[in-house]
Amino acid sequence: MKSANRIAAKMLPNERRAVFALSGIISLRMFGLFMLLPILVLYSETLPGNTPLLAGWALGVYGLTQALMQIPFGLLYGRIDPKLTIATGLVIFALGSGLAGVADTIYELIAGRALQGAGAVSAAVMALTSDLTRSSQRTKAMALIGMSIGAAFVISLLIAPVLQGWIGVPGMFWSICGLAVLSIVILYTVVPDFKRKEVPKHRGNSVVTELSLSLRNPQLLHMNIGIFLSHMALTALFLLVPSLFRDIILLPLDDHWKMYLLVLALSVPGLLLAIRVSSVGKNILLFYRCAILVVASGFLLLAVGANAYPVGIVVALAIFFTGFNALESMMPSLTSRMTSSSRRGGALSVYNTFQYIGIFCGGAMGGYILDGYGQGGLLWCLSIIALVWLLLSVFQPTLSLRETLEVHFDTSYKSCSADIIAKIEGLSGVDSVTVVRDRSLAYLEIDPSRYQTSELHKLLNK
Repeated sequence: MKSANRIAAKMLPNERRAVFALSGIISLRMFGLFMLLPILVLYSETLPGNTPLLAGWALGVYGLTQALMQIPFGLLYGRIDPKLTIATGLVIFALGSGLAGVADTIYELIAGRALQGAGAVSAAVMALTSDLTRSSQRTKAMALIGMSIGAAFVISLLIAPVLQGWIGVPGMFWSICGLAVLSIVILYTVVPDFKRKEVPKHRGNSVVTELSLSLRNPQLLHMNIGIFLSHMALTALFLLVPSLFRDIILLPLDDHWKMYLLVLALSVPGLLLAIRVSSVGKNILLFYRCAILVVASGFLLLAVGANAYPVGIVVALAIFFTGFNALESMMPSLTSRMTSSSRRGGALSVYNTFQYIGIFCGGAMGGYILDGYGQGGLLWCLSIIALVWLLLSVFQPTLSLRETLEVHFDTSYKSCSADIIAKIEGLSGVDSVTVVRDRSLAYLEIDPSRYQTSELHKLLNK
């Protein structure tokens, strides 16, 4: 054995093409959903039959149908052509956008939003990404997809108020429909074809097994609770933010983008720090808890009266988004690194399901509290939830994160024999081995807390 380094190989051209195309598809879809957050509540006030409770349902119901349809689309992916699975979800998403675009009442708007969410292709896109990339590249691929979704979120907040002024909310829904069609075009013209090999009928774990494993794993359980609470809080917050900008800062809806730009710009340093800490891995658990504390601080500042002053609103929201964006950059990566490659897909599917349920609960619960207890009641409720989340994080176990180890062999023929590879896979802390035979190279996915370098040296230097 020549060397062993914890580094990641470069993506192949086809892998880059697949990852960037699939990132584009999922970010276009999420952009269409995100850009409704800053304007939907105020728009719902113009529809017959609207109440704060129903406005909350309109904002969050897509999360419920997303959560319900993740598993069916995941199962469909394994039974028909992968691209057809994703295209089917995008067609449903487009139909829901069209229905919402012609809605004349709050109930029709809720129905359209529910149908939007039913096109739940996130799991299918992640699965196709996994199928089109090598195991050594999957964490990097997932990170790129996560970054594209984050960018879509930021851009949507800035563009949505402006688009609303140009084409109105119904026009925005029809634009979202057009983005779905564009995504289908990208899917069939840019994404490489994938031919599924025959696999055993009982390959992998069942949905119930994956859910059980995620709930019994303390690390994954905390991440699932965290993503649920963070997206519940975000959705509930957007029941308040547009009206605060309109009624306290006295900005017309078309100019709300200026406030979002200011708030997001103030939160950038925290996000950059989070990315740096996540890449290093040192003291990441402490930084995770600090980010939750920052989120709670933003809510508390609004709850104690900052929501009555323009400067207070800007400062409190900047604090909230500093913590929220830091958590969004950390949690998906942490979740993927907490599990072995064979269980990563299932763990991420459960994680995504908790995220979408959180979106629904944020809209439904937030609308209910806002209807009964007003803005103050909702803000205090969100503050308490954030503090409970912080308390739970204190009991978060020490993180054990998988790493990729690059191993160079002396000779590709002898050192990469099936017997040697099997013995390497049996070493403590080694989850999987991917061999690049023509380069005398192997990638080991390891659990650093259990892996012993000396064991590998002893095995290969016999």
